Amino acid sequence: MLLSVIVPIYCKPPQFLRECIESILRQTLNDFELILINDASPDNPTELLEEYALGDRRIKLIHLPQNRGVAAARNAGLHIARGKYISFIDADDIVDVSYFETLITIAEQFSLDIVTAHTNDFRTTEQLKPIRSFRLNIKIKNIPLRKLSVQHFICRLFRRSVIKSLAFDEHLHTGEDILFIHWAMLVATRCMEIRYCGYCYRHPPEHLMQNYCKNFTTPSTQRISLGKKISEMLHLTAQFCELKKFSKNREDTKFIHYFSLRRFLRYSNFIWKLEGKKDREIHWQKFCVLFFEKFSGEMKEIFCFTSYIRWIFSRPSPFWGIRFFIYLARAFWELYHVEQNFYRFVRIFKLAWRGYVC
Repeated sequence: MLLSVIVPIYCKPPQFLRECIESILRQTLNDFELILINDASPDNPTELLEEYALGDRRIKLIHLPQNRGVAAARNAGLHIARGKYISFIDADDIVDVSYFETLITIAEQFSLDIVTAHTNDFRTTEQLKPIRSFRLNIKIKNIPLRKLSVQHFICRLFRRSVIKSLAFDEHLHTGEDILFIHWAMLVATRCMEIRYCGYCYRHPPEHLMQNYCKNFTTPSTQRISLGKKISEMLHLTAQFCELKKFSKNREDTKFIHYFSLRRFLRYSNFIWKLEGKKDREIHWQKFCVLFFEKFSGEMKEIFCFTSYIRWIFSRPSPFWGIRFFIYLARAFWELYHVEQNFYRFVRIFKLAWRGYVC
């Protein structure tokens, strides 16, 4: 088996789901298995999925007994996958007819562990732009983590032998894909990014999805509370810090430290969305504990920044104006790592001003 395609399914309009499945089945590459995971979707797509499974023996169905989230659904697919390569597709996206053949041809030609493509963003199929041809850069090297386009987790091909020991963190409802791709890039040896927009990423109108999902009000479809979301963000940050164990060089270690602290500072501002003062203080203490456990001991003395940020998170409770100090810390952190993203620094500096005037 050359390829395993994993598609987690949860509350997607039938038309989107059909377009996704059919775009995979009509690929120019035939040697693949399509693993469809029904994550106890409340709209009950079982009949539609079995219709396709009866018509094509390449399809494998997994029906989870209860909703466990996209991370658990992808892990279920990874568990039974038998292909030499793995590809993940979202259930409302579609792929170019030669998408898999193109990526696998390149992976085989250059013995790659991960191939990264680009996306062709669209709202409706009528808006899809023609897939342009691309020139292949034959210079192979590891893509530094600091240049990684993590927002495009899905448009990648993975060698299964490289990621077989990895798994998506099932404690997370969001961010599990960003954590996984960073992890995969650290354990991989040979990677390539190509300017091939063969993955068509759908941005459905928000009102359309709201109208579709509002009919399904089971507990599994309800949004998680803000407090739980903040706790997940803390867990995600702690997991980012753990990636240093897999770092192979100084540059990657430096990036992980930069990236994890950047996320930590960003998430710490979420406590101001909590309504109760008591809740703010409880979650603030969690951020303070995490800072001194994961960051404080490893921070080198960077001008006065290190002392400044330690002062912020040594406060027993979030006082008035601390949002400005955190935004300012984020701006300074981007300035120190300006080679990562200069425009991010400018944006954070604007946020610092907004935090001051608000």
